[in-house]
Amino acid sequence: MIFRQSLLFAFIIFTTAATYAQSGGSSPQNTLLPEINPQDIEIRSEFRARFPGLRRQPILGFNPKPRVFQIDPNRMPFMESRDQAVANISITQLDRPEPPARSVLPTPNRTNIYVKGGFGSFTTPETDAYFFQGLGSKSSLSGNFSMLASDGHLDNQLSSFRFMDGDIRFNSKLKRDLSIESSIGFLSDFNRMYNLAPIYQDVIGETARKDYLGFSWNTNLHQTKNSLEGFSAELTVSHFEADLKAGDTATRNDGSLISGTSNEQYVHAQVKKYWPGSRLYETLGINANLTAGTYAGGSTASNNVILGEIGAEYKKLINFNMHASGAVNLAYVSDGVENKVYIAPQAELTYNLKDALMLKGGIKGGPLFNSLQEHHQTNRFLSNHTLLRHSYQSKAFGEVGLQLFEGNRVYSGISYQITRNRAFYSRASETRIGQDYALFYTLNYAKSNTLELFGGITQQLQPEQFWLDAKIYARRPKLSTGEDIPYEERFGVTASLNYSIKKGVLISTWMDVIGKRRAPTNNRELSAINLVNVKAEYEFSDRFGVYAKVLNILGQKYELWDGYEERPFQLFGGIILKL
Repeated sequence: MIFRQSLLFAFIIFTTAATYAQSGGSSPQNTLLPEINPQDIEIRSEFRARFPGLRRQPILGFNPKPRVFQIDPNRMPFMESRDQAVANISITQLDRPEPPARSVLPTPNRTNIYVKGGFGSFTTPETDAYFFQGLGSKSSLSGNFSMLASDGHLDNQLSSFRFMDGDIRFNSKLKRDLSIESSIGFLSDFNRMYNLAPIYQDVIGETARKDYLGFSWNTNLHQTKNSLEGFSAELTVSHFEADLKAGDTATRNDGSLISGTSNEQYVHAQVKKYWPGSRLYETLGINANLTAGTYAGGSTASNNVILGEIGAEYKKLINFNMHASGAVNLAYVSDGVENKVYIAPQAELTYNLKDALMLKGGIKGGPLFNSLQEHHQTNRFLSNHTLLRHSYQSKAFGEVGLQLFEGNRVYSGISYQITRNRAFYSRASETRIGQDYALFYTLNYAKSNTLELFGGITQQLQPEQFWLDAKIYARRPKLSTGEDIPYEERFGVTASLNYSIKKGVLISTWMDVIGKRRAPTNNRELSAINLVNVKAEYEFSDRFGVYAKVLNILGQKYELWDGYEERPFQLFGGIILKL
């Protein structure tokens, strides 16, 4: 009996102690929270709580920033299960977010053929044409054609001319970063010369004429991995000839015919490689080019020409505001008269201040060789008895640009250039029967220096509606003798204004002002030139339009080259066709 009572007493004491320990004390449990196993506690916020004696358990699948929905971590009380909490969320919060509105840019109409042709006074037809044809997704074929001719603006002599040239280009993308471009070009021009003194003209008869014929083939290979690394190679082959027809028997004092043919053939090759430097924002590069050919001018014997250069360049972007570049080339020149080796340095520094102010300056020097084609196209009255020589130019320049507001740029600068063997034109003259007679133009060479101040403005108030470009310059072109370079002006202005009144209607005007120039043959100055021109275009549709233009509105009589008066007032009209 006593044993049973002791056993019952021990059971009551054990049960009471266990209940007291579980409740945490003798005070009643004043909480509605359910009993929670410490190992099942879900840690919210940043998990900074610490529980000594408890072993941490990973919370699988916990994402502090869920993509679709999130249960408020501060909700009270935490009675519902996770499924119940999700069931109380609005359906709209469980939907995927709306995708951004699709904006598709319209594809502009491809102009496969563009033709602009018209007719002007003095029997003056003109044509500008272009075509483009895609050849699959990686290749294309395009071409250009331009022609301007005129006849009859002078009453006392023939005054016709024709300038016609064109090319066909093939482009292909061989790889993602490798492309090739190849072109074939041609020119076929002629120009009537001015009449000479009767002592020559009576023998020549009809007004002398000069015909031009030229062909060229060019291939370019470009590999562009990125903006800092790439490779390019170029190969050009050209042929040009000019035939002066001034009678069969008219001669100069030395007995050579005034008539004659000049021709030249050249091969030009160039290779360039550039890559990023070891430091940030710098680029290194090497280049090599070679021009080799032969030419013969009238009575001038055939001469070989070689111009080769090899060098390296360096470019660096400094603080995102300053861009510096420099290059040094080693050049060799042989023109049939002399052989020279030159050092050709170049350095340029550009500084931009908050995209509003731009400062630019630099120096450069190097050899230069102008071909027969370049000289004959510059001066249409050049004789075929020409001797070509290379020149060496040294130049220093500085420029300041200011952008007052978007679409506007005002700039001003200064340059000074010294040229050894500078080519300039003068009329050849001969003495017969004690009197001097002027012939056609010849090439001459002398040391020169030119100081130039210039300024200008580029204005685009509204894109594709109103834009203006203008430049004014003052020069001091001097030969080593102290005289002005013949036919070089001291002052000039060029300006153009374009205004699109509405879609399909464009009005353009442009002006050229050239100051007085020295003409040493007749010991006089050519008067200043003021040319004002205007053009209007109206497109009825995307396919068809018309245009009209007026050249030399002031009707000024002027001479670009002493001895030949250029065209006066001219009126043109024509059509524009797009396919």
